[in-house]
Amino acid sequence: MDVGTRIALIEAGSPGLNIYSHVAMGRGVPLLATVVRDAGYDVRAYIEDISGKDSVDWEWVRTAAVVGFSTITCTLPRTLELVEHLRSVNPGAVVVFGGPESTCHPARSFECGADCVLKGEAEHTLPRLLDIITGRSAGRLGEVPGLMWRAEGGIAEGLPVRQLTAAELDALPPVDRTLIHSAEGASVASVWRTRGCPGKCDFCEVRELYPRCVRRSDERTLEELMAAQSDGYATTFLIDDNAAASKPAFVKFLESIVDRGYARMLVIQMRADAAFRSDGRLDREFLRLLKKAAAVTVVCVGVESATDANLEELGKQTDANRTARALKAMRRRGLLVHGMFIALKNDTCEVIARNGVYARRYVTSLQYLFETPLPGTRRTREHEADGSLLFTSVRDLRLYDGMHVVLQPLKMPAEEMQVRVLREYRKFYSAVRIVSAALRGAFLRFRLLDRGQRAYLRQVRGIRRLRLWLRLHFEYKFAPVAFIATGRARLKAMLRDAEYAAYLELLSKSSAALRSDGDQGASSARSAVR
Repeated sequence: MDVGTRIALIEAGSPGLNIYSHVAMGRGVPLLATVVRDAGYDVRAYIEDISGKDSVDWEWVRTAAVVGFSTITCTLPRTLELVEHLRSVNPGAVVVFGGPESTCHPARSFECGADCVLKGEAEHTLPRLLDIITGRSAGRLGEVPGLMWRAEGGIAEGLPVRQLTAAELDALPPVDRTLIHSAEGASVASVWRTRGCPGKCDFCEVRELYPRCVRRSDERTLEELMAAQSDGYATTFLIDDNAAASKPAFVKFLESIVDRGYARMLVIQMRADAAFRSDGRLDREFLRLLKKAAAVTVVCVGVESATDANLEELGKQTDANRTARALKAMRRRGLLVHGMFIALKNDTCEVIARNGVYARRYVTSLQYLFETPLPGTRRTREHEADGSLLFTSVRDLRLYDGMHVVLQPLKMPAEEMQVRVLREYRKFYSAVRIVSAALRGAFLRFRLLDRGQRAYLRQVRGIRRLRLWLRLHFEYKFAPVAFIATGRARLKAMLRDAEYAAYLELLSKSSAALRSDGDQGASSARSAVR
């Protein structure tokens, strides 16, 4: 194929180590690569979280006409490094940025060397832009929705971003993961039903990316789910931000999963209060269906905090006791609960400790992140206005992964908040809790395989069926052990990482400087009053 039609799509790797860096999964690039391929281009996708750092084939990329980069805030520094190298080997390539970071803060993408920024969903707009750049189309840049580009005199902008309709989502092709370089390195396959979330959490950028909640037909999602199982993926992640936003529709989807014979691990995200019926009682049938849908079902829940004042501040529209009741019911019915907490800048030592106790009591695995100022959100604008940001340079955005304090706490030094949250991680991912989970798995945690898993087993014969039957049972019994052991290993690796030690030193200096600026401001104000 003519090198003029070569397109490279690159997703920079996550920075450093953290407790979930073992998950090798791409974001939007695999689907975009499929769409671009179907538009007639020779495309390759490089996802560093799958193939590893420095895995881009620069000999191939040096002949690409266009190189696209998908960005989130914490990967922007690594993206900058990749762009700088690209300019040295292929200075004539047109560089296009997209993704959540570029959509919500396009100025930083241009600062990192973008020629164009494509905001919003790109499945329709990227092929259109490529046709204009490569000369296939006589269209104009200003006709591409969501496009910004460098022009004489500054940055030009075209038509407003347009969100895709349900019919347009249905028309998108199934993902072709063979387009991903070293695709065999992926540990998780992602599928989706819905884009957007009906929630109004003011710390989250989802509503900035998808103003409306739009769902495609379940048939497309089911096809991709079963294809992932056939391709050998042990885990599939339904990446909808709130899978049970439309609970009746989600129930039908789960029933269809059972009918199709899905029998691997399924990870979903939903609110804790989806566990209740409209009359306030526990929805036991729904919880049983979640268990039936997979060999192991993992429910990721945005708990955020065990303090009601924090939940009200974040607009969660629930309380800690109600959430605890839901989490307890999920685990009692065999579901694994991945609890996601946030350390807010106004948290006290007592709040951090309370969150740790709550997590050890009610969730299977813990994600305790520091509030991170994601671009475009109301809370980020407030943090910027009150001078709370400890790090603002593009190079320091690598710290915006949730594992690092990046906002100046109000009730303690920044380095103390970092240490206290890491202390709760250590308590959660302790050797004692691993042994306890193993004992519960051996003697208390068991299940009968449901219709979907039995249908899956009937597809194989002989000794292989027996081995598969044993694996399904052992995966279920000891999945909590694997989650805690993995979290412990990743936590220990992060704490031993030289970059983490350097961050602690940088954090101390930045926090001290910010406190000094604040003290000087207060002194000046007092002098002015006198």
